[in-house]
Amino acid sequence: MSKSTCTVTINGKKIKANVGDTLIDAGLGGRLVLPHDCCSGQCETCRVRVLSGDVDDLGTREKNSVLGCLAVLEGDAEISYDPVPIVKTIKGTVESIRKIKEDYLEVRVRTAKRVTWLPGQYLRATFAGYPPRDYSPTTPLNLDAELDVVVFHIKVYPNSIVSSKLGSEIDKGHSVKLRGPFGNGFLRRQPEPLVLTSTGTGFAPIWSIAVAASLGQPDREIKMIVGSRTREGLYMRDAVRWLRNRGIPITLTASDGDDETVMKARPYELLGDLTEDHIVYSAGAPSHVEATRELALAAGATFYADPFYVAEESNGLRTLANTILRKAKTPFASAAAS
Repeated sequence: MSKSTCTVTINGKKIKANVGDTLIDAGLGGRLVLPHDCCSGQCETCRVRVLSGDVDDLGTREKNSVLGCLAVLEGDAEISYDPVPIVKTIKGTVESIRKIKEDYLEVRVRTAKRVTWLPGQYLRATFAGYPPRDYSPTTPLNLDAELDVVVFHIKVYPNSIVSSKLGSEIDKGHSVKLRGPFGNGFLRRQPEPLVLTSTGTGFAPIWSIAVAASLGQPDREIKMIVGSRTREGLYMRDAVRWLRNRGIPITLTASDGDDETVMKARPYELLGDLTEDHIVYSAGAPSHVEATRELALAAGATFYADPFYVAEESNGLRTLANTILRKAKTPFASAAAS
């Protein structure tokens, strides 16, 4: 007779659970909250490592990791996850909105308390009177960071509910609530070589990872590949100069590239030879992230991702519908929440 109960050990803590429980539910039953956000298999915040035991990954396994919101217990198991900052809601106000390039804005939010986040994570921003949107906080392009100021790179979409209002209805002094941080695509202090790839404003989390890794681990090997639909979308030229001055190779690519200063190939086509020693981070359009994921995992590399999805007009949250699209690897236009 199969057991209806089992024991799951989470970061060393033993918890009684039911066979069939998701890993998140098992943790909650033992008053241990695994990091999570969407609970639909899309955001990857809940990705955990399976150290031993009986876990049905339900198609979410990557190397020894699974998604805690979908994977279920089939018996005793041991799992672990990386410590992350506690999710909090912190109030703030818009301090400035600056055009970086046509249709690309830098939005700075001064907060009542310091927001703690790891390079590569994202926050849920709710501008007063508007639905929430997910944005990745980042390092300022000119590196003038302040402890109580959160910086976002936001692409403006015509007629969008939120981004099209930035600089007009949403301007300096506008109230904002920030909730988070979320996401699994954050920098770990590992010795292996880093490969960082992005499209669009997916550059924001990748840039913050590159700066933190370069300053914190100056001897660590880092390679960057940054893409955009067109050359006009390569808004990060100041950052490119800083990276190159530190000896970090960065390749720019766009559909209208010249194959000299800007390549024409898709970013994932420029990854080069990956090995199981590489740590690959990817952010931006889901089609780009999924193509990079496949190549990284096929090479045995460790992969972390932060795909950007078009926001739902109703509430701006990441949705199961987009997860189905991602699993089906259906290409579609993607953006940071608009």
